[in-house]
Amino acid sequence: MFRIKNRLSENKIRAKKRLGQNFLGNEQALGLIVQSANLSKSDCVLEIGAGIGNLSSIIAPLAGEFYALEKDLSLKKILNKELAGFKNTKIIFSDILKFDLEGIFSGKKIKVIGNLPYYITSPILLHLLDQKEYIKSIVITVQKEVAERIAASPGSKDYGKLSCLLQYHTKPQLLEIFPKHFFIPRPEVDSALVKLAILDKPSINVKSEHVFFRVVKAIFAQRRKTLLNGLLSGGWGFKREQLAEIINNADISPAIRGEKLSLSQIGILADEIHKHF
Repeated sequence: MFRIKNRLSENKIRAKKRLGQNFLGNEQALGLIVQSANLSKSDCVLEIGAGIGNLSSIIAPLAGEFYALEKDLSLKKILNKELAGFKNTKIIFSDILKFDLEGIFSGKKIKVIGNLPYYITSPILLHLLDQKEYIKSIVITVQKEVAERIAASPGSKDYGKLSCLLQYHTKPQLLEIFPKHFFIPRPEVDSALVKLAILDKPSINVKSEHVFFRVVKAIFAQRRKTLLNGLLSGGWGFKREQLAEIINNADISPAIRGEKLSLSQIGILADEIHKHF
């Protein structure tokens, strides 16, 4: 932590709240992030939010190709300094939400690493999943409560749309909790390290992803409703009796709360609904 504080002080850098900047200063935590990504010289790595290069400088000597992505142009001087000795490294100043992986990584499978700003974690994850054909794995630090939602099991208070989306496309693991005092400046909540292994094919087979995710949205829009009442609010155009029959045909009770359904049960239900389109 002392070394990171000195680096910030020497370069007259102050974290920008509007960009959600919280620099990870714990050396063991930085090491664990890189270790969890299992890097080798055959890997092409993209770091989201290179910041002051505290994580970048550990990644660079281990990767074959390394792209350090940073939105804040005021960090250009320190990043150039920290990464100057690495010929395999390219620094790109861009917003990840506007960054097209295909333009650089077409034909490759990359590993993504990052300490994500809390306020745009979900948009970043959605943006990456839209381009998942170029990604092998994602190792990220996120707000603890978001990590718990990502890895949540059916029936838990944290299980929801984000859980279903990520568990459909990836195999998520919550690896470690990073307390707030690991960061500079200190955030109000703890963080967690999450690894998402991108699946070659979705974790379940469904006839229509559109219908599947529409069912997911309806189920979690009003969590306290029964499955039948929740789906009725989804604008499907089914009469109550018809929708109850569809749910029963999926071998699910219409009276159950949707949040208790596993991903595979939601898939079976979506396929039953899809038959009527």
